[in-house]
Amino acid sequence: MATAGSPPTRRVVSVVELLAESDRALTVSEIVEHLSLARATVTAVLNELCAAQWVIRDASLAYRRGPALARLSAAEPASAVAVGAELAALADAAGCGATLSRIADDRLTIVAKQYAGDRIVPGLSVGQSIPVVYPAGASVMPWRAPAERERWLGTAGARSGPRELLDFVTAHGFAMFRPEADDAGLVDVLAELLGALGAELLQPALRAKVLRQLGRLTARAYTETDVGTRTPLPLSYVSAPVFCGDQVPFEVQLGPLRAAAGPEDRWRYIEVIRAGAQAISVALQAGP
Repeated sequence: MATAGSPPTRRVVSVVELLAESDRALTVSEIVEHLSLARATVTAVLNELCAAQWVIRDASLAYRRGPALARLSAAEPASAVAVGAELAALADAAGCGATLSRIADDRLTIVAKQYAGDRIVPGLSVGQSIPVVYPAGASVMPWRAPAERERWLGTAGARSGPRELLDFVTAHGFAMFRPEADDAGLVDVLAELLGALGAELLQPALRAKVLRQLGRLTARAYTETDVGTRTPLPLSYVSAPVFCGDQVPFEVQLGPLRAAAGPEDRWRYIEVIRAGAQAISVALQAGP
């Protein structure tokens, strides 16, 4: 499996690990000393983590684990290694990147990522969080409380088809997306853009721009007719729900980013992601 290192991501992970393992809040100076990072870098990372509620700053201006990180730690069983292995197996089977995201409090947070295939598109980093706006999170919404589902539907604005998408996911157990334009080459163009900028997505202004491009890639959900057609179609992402008991806290996503995918390829991605989501669900519910 192909991998791509990301120093900015590694810095975020280092800060999260340090705070997660500490039994007390740490100041910026203490984090800088422990990790041998520039103060400006640590401050920028902490600002992003605070925005995502992964860490919080207390009255003494020291940082400790935040509610989002605490919820994640409590929700994920000791079998996290098994979950990571299943996600890696999913990426290998699909031949493209795979991402596991937690959806809570109207936000989508990247929990884990695995890369595979020839095209590496870093996109959002582990730990980064974005608002859940239609169609992001479509794979979990059929099983969410009515109030949350209605808030999500409200973000679709005047676009047609959000309720039909929920019906599709309920019936088939996956969602599949293509770009807003009929120009299939848009997938390649945006994939190259995201690949070039992925490692810089810690910068809020740049991330906002890239998120708009991600929105263009997932602007149109596949319909029953689309899935069944013999015509090759552009394919951006495929997602599926991940269950934990009777709850659906996670969504798994594949990023084929294909300018044209024929029916055989489309069905291969569908079968792979449904099997992978099932395997991750089993791993999540496994005991230590």
